Amino acid sequence: MNFWEFLDRQIGRISPSGAAGAGIFTLSLYVLEVIRSNPELAKDDLYKTLAQAVIVQGLIGLAMASWFTRNRPRIDDRNAPAESPPPDHHP
Repeated sequence: MNFWEFLDRQIGRISPSGAAGAGIFTLSLYVLEVIRSNPELAKDDLYKTLAQAVIVQGLIGLAMASWFTRNRPRIDDRNAPAESPPPDHHP
């Protein structure tokens, strides 16, 4: 097994909702870190509005990612038994 095969297997183990959760958590930490490193931004209304939008929309996006990527039973037409053809009715 080479490095790329190993990496492919490891990436395949990550769930979409886990990736979305990690992404919004990282983005929220980044927004808060920017405020910590530049305290004057905490007084700026535009930055506060944008920071709130990023964090709140991220949480809503996380909920949507969780909703749309959860495991639900699917109807798979490829594996469904074939229907029998209708009988021929000739008068």
